[in-house]
Amino acid sequence: MFELYIIIIICFLLPICYFITNNLKYIYKQANILNNIKKPKDTIYIEHQNIIYIINTYIKRKKWLYCITMLEFYINQSSIDEDKILANYYNYIGLCYQLMDIDKIAKKYYLKAYNKQPNNKEILKNLNNI
Repeated sequence: MFELYIIIIICFLLPICYFITNNLKYIYKQANILNNIKKPKDTIYIEHQNIIYIINTYIKRKKWLYCITMLEFYINQSSIDEDKILANYYNYIGLCYQLMDIDKIAKKYYLKAYNKQPNNKEILKNLNNI
């Protein structure tokens, strides 16, 4: 009887431990990225992959204004020459505005993204959704 009790407790606690471990890994990775931001001169430099990761984190947490503010700041502060990256950033800003039900501004940013990269299917899909 005691063995059955222990087996039931272990079966109950294993999934809980799994979810806690995954969340701790997620939090650690996010904190690590934020702590490893390099600051050359007066501009803030964050790698494109890390920006996308932070954007997705803000969107999952429904912190759309943080996402918009960060992207606008980074677009204005840095000199990004690649149209693909800029189009991706404008697309994410449009997505944030669309999730806040501000479709007029979302369309404006989707059009900016479309002007930078007219062949991107994700941008065209988002424009069609408005």
